Amino acid sequence: MEKMKNKGLIEREQKMSYKNFNVAVYCPVGNVNEIQDLEEFDRRFALLYKNVKLGRAYLECFRGMEWATKEQLLKVKAYFESKGIATSGGITTCAADQNDGFNSLCYSSEEDVEILRKAVALNAEVFDELIFDDFYFYNCRCRKCIEQKGTKTWKEFRLEKMKYITEEVVMKTAKSINPEMNVIIKYPQWFEVYNETGYDLTTQPQIADTIYTGTETRNPDYAGQHLPKYLSYFVMRYLESAAPGRNLGGWFDPYECTYNLTSYLEQGYLTLFAKAREVTLFCLGSLIEAPDFRLFPAAVGEMFEEVDEYLSELGNPIGVAAYRPGHSAGEDNLHSYLGMCGIPFEAHMHYPEGEKVVFLAESAADDGEIVDKMKDSLMKGCDVVVTSGFVEKLGEVFRHEFMNVSYTSRKAIVSEYAGTDNCGINIFGKYQGEKPVLIPQMSFCTNDVWELAAGYGTGNNFPIVLRCTYAEGHLYVVTIPDNMGDLYHYPAAVLSVIRKALCTGLPVHMEGNSGIQMFLYDNNKLILRSDVAYYEHVTLHFKEDVKTVKELTTGRTYEVKDHELTLQLSSCVNYVLSYM
Repeated sequence: MEKMKNKGLIEREQKMSYKNFNVAVYCPVGNVNEIQDLEEFDRRFALLYKNVKLGRAYLECFRGMEWATKEQLLKVKAYFESKGIATSGGITTCAADQNDGFNSLCYSSEEDVEILRKAVALNAEVFDELIFDDFYFYNCRCRKCIEQKGTKTWKEFRLEKMKYITEEVVMKTAKSINPEMNVIIKYPQWFEVYNETGYDLTTQPQIADTIYTGTETRNPDYAGQHLPKYLSYFVMRYLESAAPGRNLGGWFDPYECTYNLTSYLEQGYLTLFAKAREVTLFCLGSLIEAPDFRLFPAAVGEMFEEVDEYLSELGNPIGVAAYRPGHSAGEDNLHSYLGMCGIPFEAHMHYPEGEKVVFLAESAADDGEIVDKMKDSLMKGCDVVVTSGFVEKLGEVFRHEFMNVSYTSRKAIVSEYAGTDNCGINIFGKYQGEKPVLIPQMSFCTNDVWELAAGYGTGNNFPIVLRCTYAEGHLYVVTIPDNMGDLYHYPAAVLSVIRKALCTGLPVHMEGNSGIQMFLYDNNKLILRSDVAYYEHVTLHFKEDVKTVKELTTGRTYEVKDHELTLQLSSCVNYVLSYM
């Protein structure tokens, strides 16, 4: 059932700080409490305010056992509103002691539950809206939690506990004080493991009024989370599928981005390419006080101006239908690794019936009805593309129900590859990869299943892409390297086979090396963005008889010949294209 719009949501739709989106800044409680001399703060705030058109400030009342008083919140609220900046409340539900990583409040403790209730009540007294920073998870393993967990798994215990806390503590407290309160749960970017810490996309978005999305990717290579940059786009679309029309925006920060200013800006670009209604900058103190980030406000302000020029010309995002159930796990962030190989995805938390192509990674095998859903799609002429991890998790069921392919315990190291030009009857060529890649050996029956791409071994070869016909559709298996980042080392010829399998239902696909992202929209618009550190060429293959391509930012036009156009891309530049 569709939720009724409250006062806060109606006001949001009436005001944007840019033509196509709103920009907000999050102010942690320490920043809020430091604002004493308003004239002095106004001078410091100018670094952000003069560079970015801010439409909202989230003012936090609690974090790590530090509180802002009601009087202080009202004082700071009045300051921002005097500048035409709307205000909302904020809470970060972390404990004071962070000596063992990030620690949540303990929801088995009445004292901590009362802290949460008090923080929600304070927000409801001052604001019409409150957002939970992405510490609204549950990772406590104290004696009380162990006792209450009993024989349940930690996942079961935490999901059950957080559902209760959200319904009975957060929502009831907020609505009893301010019936118009818009309660927002901001989810972190680590969606692959939400369930283990109490985040539940299958229930929480229906309990809360709205949700928000963390889109931080920071440093993909030298950071603990190692998140591919495409994730900033994919996670926005995934959470939009969990709460259609109620995913209010994306949120990113500058941390671990000083190695390359573009890495900070790319988080914002991809958040907006995913059609975020609002972008939140975290956080006030870092952006106006930390010497490390002094250049960031001016740069991000210019980025917002740039995107605002063409965002309205982009239609609705489209891509390969990627199904990931709400309660699932496996092949973490694979969609984003493939996104860095030029494959555009449209994420689905529910099975995408009626799509021409459905992509199923290992996580999709956690759906107990996946076999029947696959059969239904294939019977209707849909193509289904699965991964080696999906085959492994489904086990013998996959071989018995679909095709003679098995995941084995054997491995192979490959660096040279082959393709085919006759549907797998023969393989040919020898394409060199950038580096050796470790892959699982997939067992298959020749003459029943066909090899479209392979990796060479000594006196042997190992499938990279397999295909068979099933009813009116086709079923593909793509071999994923043990290190998913090694997908980047598959040569262009192999990546093209994967792209063609996945993109048959799309109006265009690209040919070229990895490190190129492509974003598609339903009105003949697309964006190309290269993340490699050198000039690179890509070729676009159009399904229809396209004649010309126009670059929206420069007005330059290109002639398309025989459905193909080759472009040279500069590093970290957005090529916003219209084709007709």
